[in-house]
Amino acid sequence: MFTSLLKNAEAFFSQINFGFLVYVVWGSFAALFVITLAANILFSKIRAAKKNSFLCLVNAYSGVNLALFITEYDISPSIFVTAVFWVAGYLLYGLLCLISKPAKQTSTRTPAAVVQPVLQPAAAAAKQPALDIPAARNNVRLDHALSITDKLLTKNLGKSDRQELERLKNTLSVMQIKGILTPAEMDVLNDNFNALLKLMAKYNV
Repeated sequence: MFTSLLKNAEAFFSQINFGFLVYVVWGSFAALFVITLAANILFSKIRAAKKNSFLCLVNAYSGVNLALFITEYDISPSIFVTAVFWVAGYLLYGLLCLISKPAKQTSTRTPAAVVQPVLQPAAAAAKQPALDIPAARNNVRLDHALSITDKLLTKNLGKSDRQELERLKNTLSVMQIKGILTPAEMDVLNDNFNALLKLMAKYNV
């Protein structure tokens, strides 16, 4: 029974024109490629997916192509045509991968934020009574504090400590330029001295 079915199948396929079969195989492969290409262009999820399935399709069609040409030609031309088909399929696979490759995003680096000294708002500072602390005395303390910050900056500081020290130096520099400080600013100055003392103890200055 199996032998009769095989003979009937052979007789059926022998009646089909060889050129028509080649048209069916190559045409269906081209149609699948166009569908895959359109899906990659239209749908981002498909574009982001791997294209290994199309690579398997190329290999499968290459096997069908070889089997088809062997029925009509010798082994050498059949292998040659199949090799050309296989190379063309891999080129189309490379095209799909190229289309699916995401575009390089230009890195937008945000500039480093400039640390501004935190001082009392101007409106609140205006309400403070005039100080009776001489500006000369403040300058002496500020000069001393700034000299300490310069010494500490020469040390091998941690990243967070260096950032904190640079912030303190900016604040002290603004106070030094101002000269006469409000009580709130004096509190800020004392806090800065305490922070400097901790850094001095940490780095043996």
